[in-house]
Amino acid sequence: MKNFTKEELAYRGCQRVAMALYSFWEEQRYDARYQNEAGVHSRIFESLIPDVYIELNSRAGDRTYGEHVVPCAYIRDLSFKMYRENASIDDVAKMISKLLKIAYITEDQRKKVDSIHKYSMPENWNWKTDSILERLVIAGVEVVNPKNSCDFVE
Repeated sequence: MKNFTKEELAYRGCQRVAMALYSFWEEQRYDARYQNEAGVHSRIFESLIPDVYIELNSRAGDRTYGEHVVPCAYIRDLSFKMYRENASIDDVAKMISKLLKIAYITEDQRKKVDSIHKYSMPENWNWKTDSILERLVIAGVEVVNPKNSCDFVE
């Protein structure tokens, strides 16, 4: 049996999510109820990719809240948009591997981030070129003690 690296496990999780989202998109693409929204909860990510695969830093002290640096709802909606534009499952998996990261922050920091961008990213933010940490930066939140082994995947 193969022992997978952390990077391989993380990418396999992204592929799982991309395939599941494709399945939902494929079933819903002609259903009028879902023309402006995705008919799947954004918590799908939490079910299919363990947090330990996508952590930018560790819990410590009062940094106990795992904040998705790019909201899962944003990533889900972007996945559906990419599928509408004929992206492949692998294209979406690569996007997910770049955007789906967790930073442990304090509860007060979470409230500040959520008050500015709970489900969205800043206007004109470009997922291909801009920092995935942008909404935290706008809220004045720094990722403390980032893990060396969790580089941003391009």
